[in-house]
Amino acid sequence: MGKYLLCFFLVLLSVDSINSYLMPPLFRKFNIEIVNQLGFQKKLKVHCKSGSHDFPITYLNIGENFQFKFTINLKTLYWCHLWQGPNYKHHVVFNAFLPDKDFIDGTCTGMDPNVCRWIAKEEGVYVLNKQFHGEYFMYKWDAPSRNTRVGAPASEYE
Repeated sequence: MGKYLLCFFLVLLSVDSINSYLMPPLFRKFNIEIVNQLGFQKKLKVHCKSGSHDFPITYLNIGENFQFKFTINLKTLYWCHLWQGPNYKHHVVFNAFLPDKDFIDGTCTGMDPNVCRWIAKEEGVYVLNKQFHGEYFMYKWDAPSRNTRVGAPASEYE
């Protein structure tokens, strides 16, 4: 009986190791944070949602943030709409989280510290990124959504 239990434990350990390299870290907690760093005292209107959860619209003053936590599963997808105040006519929509290891490690900061921090500025939306050791430009205001990945040109300015 002990041999079977040991074999079962080794198989579970192997599957977990493969899972951690190839797949997103399922059933772990993750955080999304939207930060307002617009200029000229502009408010930021934020509306994030998933297929199963719709957060209320939130208005952020300069320096404020909106954040939420969730548990990663294979179908986890969150997207956000951001509007620039004061008249809220400048808009962008983007995928704030995809259950994909490349997205978690390549776009966000990975599982340590398990957060994807999106920063709204005058030029557009940036993501805090480990690979680039800081903020990386992702989306321009009022541009068609392309779900741009890190490493691909995100605007005409690059």
